[in-house]
Amino acid sequence: MKKLLLFAVMLSPVACFAQKPDMAVGKATYQYIHIRDTTNRDKPYKETMALLLGRNASVYRSVTKQQQEEEMANQVASQVKSAPDPNHLALTITGPGPVSTDEYYQYINNKKLYIEEQVINYYLTEEPLPAIKWTIQPDTMSFGTLHAQKATAHFKGRDYIAWFCTDLPFHNGPWKLNGLPGLIVEASDVKKEVVFKFMGFEDVSKLNQTILPPADDIKTTPQDLARLKEARVKDPAGFSKAAHGGGQQRRSSNAFMSSIDPNKIASINIVKSTSDNNRINNNPIELPEKK
Repeated sequence: MKKLLLFAVMLSPVACFAQKPDMAVGKATYQYIHIRDTTNRDKPYKETMALLLGRNASVYRSVTKQQQEEEMANQVASQVKSAPDPNHLALTITGPGPVSTDEYYQYINNKKLYIEEQVINYYLTEEPLPAIKWTIQPDTMSFGTLHAQKATAHFKGRDYIAWFCTDLPFHNGPWKLNGLPGLIVEASDVKKEVVFKFMGFEDVSKLNQTILPPADDIKTTPQDLARLKEARVKDPAGFSKAAHGGGQQRRSSNAFMSSIDPNKIASINIVKSTSDNNRINNNPIELPEKK
């Protein structure tokens, strides 16, 4: 336990961040479809994702996760408002379904990829932006009014087909995909086990949204984060206690509960999520390369 606590404390926040904030000018929305459970291919994992785009940076994150958090906040607010006895609250909350908690920040000019992951606390790792060897094909396809061209590449153990649009002058794409002369509007591996299906694009330049990882993320290395995850698997209870005991908790997905005096909560009933997604993942998005 002491080793866990020491390791958690060693991963401390880093005040400086090498990249400058970028203002978002566009947003692409995708339906992410992933056959995570190969024993149940008829029920793939599905989630709505958004790619917020600036001139140099982008961030790819879950819309479904945000919607779930907003729904839980609305449920609590409504019940608190209508409670017959505000000093003895009996809350009923719909539990969240499985969602992607990772966020991917691409910095094209600086060739950097930052990944925010939640392991109780929020951690930020830095790695080189993947240099994907695309082969541009002559095939074209239309996505509504957008005209796209085909490209193929082998990446992270899978063979991908991507469609990029030069009318949208961004070199980014969903997840870790990047490096084409236009926004990647749709992509999938050839087996259709991983699909990023295009749902739309909108101008968000007037919304004053900034693309920059949260300043209170705990910056660490991919290697140290992997060891942290291993420690969590070996001792979940001890890991949770060490992470909280180290005083590192920065943000929480249930922040909407923080405004309620816990002494006034008599009970909390968690209702099972209606999400069709399950937590089985025997087919990760990144596969080992065949030797």
